Amino acid sequence: MRVRRADTYGGIGTARAYDARRGRHRTAGTVSGMDRIDPRDMRAGDPDRERVAEILREAAGEGRLDLDELEERLERTYRAKTFRELDAVVADLPTELPLPVPAGATSPAPLEELTLTAMMSDVERTGDWQVPPRIVVSPKMGNVKLDFRQARPSSRVVEIEVKGGTGNLVLIPQAGWAVDTDDLRTGWGAIKNKRGGDPAPDGVLIRVTGGIGMGTLVARNAYFYEKG
Repeated sequence: MRVRRADTYGGIGTARAYDARRGRHRTAGTVSGMDRIDPRDMRAGDPDRERVAEILREAAGEGRLDLDELEERLERTYRAKTFRELDAVVADLPTELPLPVPAGATSPAPLEELTLTAMMSDVERTGDWQVPPRIVVSPKMGNVKLDFRQARPSSRVVEIEVKGGTGNLVLIPQAGWAVDTDDLRTGWGAIKNKRGGDPAPDGVLIRVTGGIGMGTLVARNAYFYEKG
């Protein structure tokens, strides 16, 4: 079921949705510290930020945002820590969103697919992050870097579909992981895979498909100055 944004992020709609997911209703009397927290001030996660980023890209495609506005709002989206901050990014856009679950309300469902688009700025995933079985990467006019060293994979095979532009894609796998680029088209671009071969018995295979366009796919070890 899809609900309108007003029920998704803002006001009493969010509070009721949050309470429903905790399996109870607010009652008069003493409440715990968690109950006093406005659900809009709860921490947002990567799936919530990606949902808002998708809305922004659709708005740009409909002519509601120009490229400068899209870039600025995407940067705000990926910096956002709470649902309130995400709501501010799309507050003036007519759209419908699936209802996000505030952190701590329920156990989050595993992420099945992640979409990353780099328009006029670079996009990175580093540190501790959940890796879904499928990632769609679009380095249109910016670069995308996926650092898997501290990532948490949910599958032994991760499929990355590349929808290339002029930007580059950099992959930094964990030790024991391998990258397969046999099905990746180059076009005017290039492939520099230094992590080919077979993964370790307990490792993960990253299978890259699609087309790199005019950019370059680089799969490598981390440089000494890159923090995991």
